[in-house]
Amino acid sequence: MKLITVDQHLCVKCGLCAAVCPRGLIQLSPWPTDNHAELCIACGQCVAVCPTKALDNCRAPLAGQDPLEAGYALTEATARLFLRSRRSMRGYKTKPVPREKLRELIDIARFAPSGGNSQGISYCVIDRPERLHALTEQTIAWMEAPEQQGSPAAKTYAQYVSMYREYARDSILRDAPALVLGLADIKFARGRENTLLSLSYVALFAPSIGLGTCWAGLFEAAAFSGFAPLLELLEVPSGKKLTGALMIGYPKYGFRRLPNRNPLDLSFQND
Repeated sequence: MKLITVDQHLCVKCGLCAAVCPRGLIQLSPWPTDNHAELCIACGQCVAVCPTKALDNCRAPLAGQDPLEAGYALTEATARLFLRSRRSMRGYKTKPVPREKLRELIDIARFAPSGGNSQGISYCVIDRPERLHALTEQTIAWMEAPEQQGSPAAKTYAQYVSMYREYARDSILRDAPALVLGLADIKFARGRENTLLSLSYVALFAPSIGLGTCWAGLFEAAAFSGFAPLLELLEVPSGKKLTGALMIGYPKYGFRRLPNRNPLDLSFQND
């Protein structure tokens, strides 16, 4: 099947499709046509930039691209406030998150950028309390394992273990009612980076629908180490690997101040 089709009655030969193609696959003469179509990454930019809807791409069809309303603009002040107001939530209400709402939230992940538009991430939600508790228990067990005692993080791990064993405080999954896992094919080299990008979209979108999120870094560390008892609980499908994990739930606390960070560390080369 031909990659690019062009309505010659609509095409004005402006050259925008060729200009935005990240791999230089579109030629203008005699009309926009494809070259080495097998290298197309299906980004759809050629279709999206065409001012007359003259061009279609079988790997990124015009019919699948929603129009962007004319005049849409996100103000600098609104964008800055939105991004600065996001916080990692480490306290959640006991209220479960309906699966329809989880689906609505996680659906945004597929629109995140990815290396070479490779995407390739699937998602699995764990929302059964007993399974979440078991994951916390096994992460604690990993921290207690002899091989962790001499690690640089041993003192930190000991504190988390103490909080859990002595005070029944879950500092691993924070009593979150849901945990979303990012999964990728074992041989997919960009699984981790694409998961970080896609779940960051989830984290940014969550507050707009009343939810909070936090990266499950301690759980990830245990899982990425290959700790067998934990991996057995996850039941990752054959041929897949865990590439990231994000806690999700209704925030237990509200915050009255914007978070602060270290000063910007920026330099320009050759100055």
